[in-house]
Amino acid sequence: MSSRGTSAVVKTYYDEFDEILPQSQKKYAILGLFLLYLLSYNKIQDKQGDQLSLNSEYHTEIELIPIEELSNVYIKVPISLEQYFVEGSYNKILSQKQNVPLQAYQFFIDKFVDAIRFEVARSAERAYESLSLKDMGKMLMISDEGELRQFIEQNNLKDGVGWGINNADGRVYFNAGKKEKNEIPSYQMINLSLEYAT
Repeated sequence: MSSRGTSAVVKTYYDEFDEILPQSQKKYAILGLFLLYLLSYNKIQDKQGDQLSLNSEYHTEIELIPIEELSNVYIKVPISLEQYFVEGSYNKILSQKQNVPLQAYQFFIDKFVDAIRFEVARSAERAYESLSLKDMGKMLMISDEGELRQFIEQNNLKDGVGWGINNADGRVYFNAGKKEKNEIPSYQMINLSLEYAT
């Protein structure tokens, strides 16, 4: 069963049977965990082709929660994390790890931080041919060099980009397969347009 299906089953009990069954004490904790799941597995934005859609699973779930329930401590954590992500306040995301209402949140927050680090690293590999380990660590907010090396090894060769560490100079090299740029046949396009016009 998909995460969406599981959520729908649980929410059925919360929403459809609320007059028959007493409210679960774990309702908000489970909803908060589901929202964290959506954040940590990058369900914030839906890609349709090359365009991003504003209709994401995460935002749909947020809209289904009544306004008065958004201030619940279990729901506020994923909402705050998403807000910090949109702002680019990654240090606030890291500090949020110490202020969670439920220990189970740690797993999803760690996954969310890893997803952010991977996206930052993907941007770096497009912008630079190489970076020093020190600069890469700052960029990814990883102070321990061993942890940084482990992150690089885990993400090496994802999406066809190799990350290599040169121990001699202490740099990370991005070895992307260079894609050939297709030239737009401008003269042919102009001639074709003129033929259609005349």
